[in-house]
Amino acid sequence: MATEVYLVTGLLVILVAYLAMRVHQMMKFQGSMLVTCPENRKPAAVRIAWMRAIRAAALGKKQLQLCACSRWPEMEKCERDCLFQVERDPEGHKDWNVAANYFAGKTCVCCGKPIEALSHVDDYPALIDKQMKSREWDKLRPEDLPAAFENCKPICSSCHAIETLIREQPERVTYRPWERSGPLGEYRPEGENKPKNIESHV
Repeated sequence: MATEVYLVTGLLVILVAYLAMRVHQMMKFQGSMLVTCPENRKPAAVRIAWMRAIRAAALGKKQLQLCACSRWPEMEKCERDCLFQVERDPEGHKDWNVAANYFAGKTCVCCGKPIEALSHVDDYPALIDKQMKSREWDKLRPEDLPAAFENCKPICSSCHAIETLIREQPERVTYRPWERSGPLGEYRPEGENKPKNIESHV
């Protein structure tokens, strides 16, 4: 009797471990994914039917289907060829990872400090355009991220907060631009007027 109990327990442990492994494998397909649409060769944001993939994985199958796309409903009857991109490299297509790769090694265009790695618990870095308008990257539509990364510059969360305050509540701000002009490379004020754009930085 004891042998049978051990055997059943062992089989249950193996089954649970197998199911957990399959579910873990499917978790990498969760969330918004950036792909290149095969129809127009432009960025598109898609989502995998994750729960359906989990149920299929529990049965030992791999079943990936789209449940959303930024080009739907006008292209809802497409061939879904973008699934091959996600299947080959799901982590590389997640919008979070695309953003993390963009900010990696970058410095803030305003203060010059290194941009810290993206974290779910800290404030995110932002993007600033040539009109000195900064915006959070995660507030953009995922399909608009590639163009934003190409046309804007990175700005740290602190400078983004300052630029937002200057833009939205200028009456509360006394602006003194600074430049690295000291003998030891320290910052010194170089004028009283705020620049109208960041052409000199970009």
